[in-house]
Amino acid sequence: MLPDSYGMSQLFWLALCILMIGMHKGGFPVGGIALPLMILIWPNQASAARSSVSFMLPVLCVMDVVALGFYRRKIVWAAILPLIPGTLVGVAIGVTIFAGGDKALVSLSDQSLKLVIGCIGILFVGYRASRKWLMNRPREDSQPGIKRGTVFGAIAGLTSTLAHAGGPPIQMYLLPQRLDKLAFAGTTAAYFWGLNLLKVGPFCMMGRITADNLLLGVWMLPVMPLGVVLGYMAVRVVKQEHYTGLIYVVLLCTSMMLIVKAVH
Repeated sequence: MLPDSYGMSQLFWLALCILMIGMHKGGFPVGGIALPLMILIWPNQASAARSSVSFMLPVLCVMDVVALGFYRRKIVWAAILPLIPGTLVGVAIGVTIFAGGDKALVSLSDQSLKLVIGCIGILFVGYRASRKWLMNRPREDSQPGIKRGTVFGAIAGLTSTLAHAGGPPIQMYLLPQRLDKLAFAGTTAAYFWGLNLLKVGPFCMMGRITADNLLLGVWMLPVMPLGVVLGYMAVRVVKQEHYTGLIYVVLLCTSMMLIVKAVH
């Protein structure tokens, strides 16, 4: 039975959001606008941000498994391992903030977090673009290291726990390593599979995953693998240089959207 608070129009837009997130999980980066759009169409606007984040976690876990099925042989584990210590710290801080709200020992508003991540993303894209086009200097490669991995892992763990916004930090971490498009997609899929599973326990203990959310997720179940399959197919037909450029464009647009939502 469908929850009473959702009309057909809202279900359509919700399905579209999940389709885009599925394509993103499949490796085609079009999911940056999905969560902001979902928040806008959520029935109860008073709790739209946190409710939509809670609803999305089981959905993401399902799509992560589908994506791993496609990319299991393309994962660069050496790039993931340095992220793990920082990710654990970031998730722990995020859970503390999520559970405690205004009473948490560590307090950070959603608006402040979005503003910081958005600014970092824009600065990162600007720096990389200036080296290539303005300074006419080649991009420097960056191998995964524990210091860099810990920093970006902590940021990704924190932002993913609070707003499923861990994509930009991981893109900033992986892009300088110049992985091919399938390795990039596979490594991203494997990292977020582990990260999202790590969040399930705390979310359940906080009561954030409700029966209504799970029921709504069941209604959206056919859309989830469809989105992943479409994303996987799109990645395979896009040229490597176009794929990398698209990642930068999506990172820039997502960062700008985070800033806009933070200041309004």
